[in-house]
Amino acid sequence: MSQATVNEFVTAIKEDPNLMAELNAAVDVESYYKIAQDHGYFFTSEELKAELSQESQEELAGMINPGMAPRTHLGAQ
Repeated sequence: MSQATVNEFVTAIKEDPNLMAELNAAVDVESYYKIAQDHGYFFTSEELKAELSQESQEELAGMINPGMAPRTHLGAQ
């Protein structure tokens, strides 16, 4: 697990609309991590939070469900 891996994952989200759609359908953080792992990305929640804190609010909203019920914003967890 490394920060480089989570950086690659965030880049993949931005470049792959199918991956983005799959992640937007995740109902919780565990589902999000499972999808990431299914695509070969392994990282900790701390690494993910650190990477997401580098993104603008607009980019973050485009990559991650911005909190529509019953989901919560992943950056807030």
